[in-house]
Amino acid sequence: MNVLEVCDLTKSYGSTVGATDVTFTVGSGEIVGLVGPNGSGKSTALHCLTGLIPVDSGTVTIAGRILTDWRSKSAFGFVPDDLPVPELLTGREYLELVASLQVTPIDWDVTRGLVEALHLNSAIDRTIDGYSHGMRRKIQLVAALMHNPPLVILDEPFRGLDPESSAILKSILRIWSRTGKACLITTHDLLVAEQMCDRIVVLRDGVIIAYGTVAGLRERTGATTFEEAFARLTGIDVAVAAAEATISTLFARVSQASS
Repeated sequence: MNVLEVCDLTKSYGSTVGATDVTFTVGSGEIVGLVGPNGSGKSTALHCLTGLIPVDSGTVTIAGRILTDWRSKSAFGFVPDDLPVPELLTGREYLELVASLQVTPIDWDVTRGLVEALHLNSAIDRTIDGYSHGMRRKIQLVAALMHNPPLVILDEPFRGLDPESSAILKSILRIWSRTGKACLITTHDLLVAEQMCDRIVVLRDGVIIAYGTVAGLRERTGATTFEEAFARLTGIDVAVAAAEATISTLFARVSQASS
């Protein structure tokens, strides 16, 4: 069953196209990755499907409800990349504030378990202005999952996390998906995408240029790793080869001139 359905999502900013006819699904128990170079339309797509900005056309359906239905807002948790958190609140007060805004009951057992698993116990009663980037990321993850939604959307969730916290987050998301929940993540870390995602959506210039399993995308491009497949799909391999040729020539001239 599809928890998230994105159909022909299109968004422009004046004459600049942010996303064009973006269509994909995230099924129950799936982790789907949204990847692409800078300016590929990832942020536009993510902001549209979370309702932060209106779409020009297309539909977003979450747990059977169109995004414009206010009840769909309780069907997903969202962890943004820019970390907008009220710094004068303690971690506990922030979670209580989020809980007060939810229309669905909070699962406090899940909340306490996540706080413990993410090693936030000692910081939960401190104000957030003293939190590191990684701690802010963790408290937002707890806030996104505390009402036990069928879908969680995470924008660059591993950015700023130390290796231990990153490993714990990966475990949480894997366990989360095994319970039948759906997860959509954006990431620039292609190894994370390869390790974590059941399927991957590749965007470039606001358009989906590839969509499938990691194995399928590797096979399609004749690549041995997803990083290599991504480079071939997006044309990065050509750009890198051109840059290498230019730099090699430049350094050869510099070396010759100094000898």
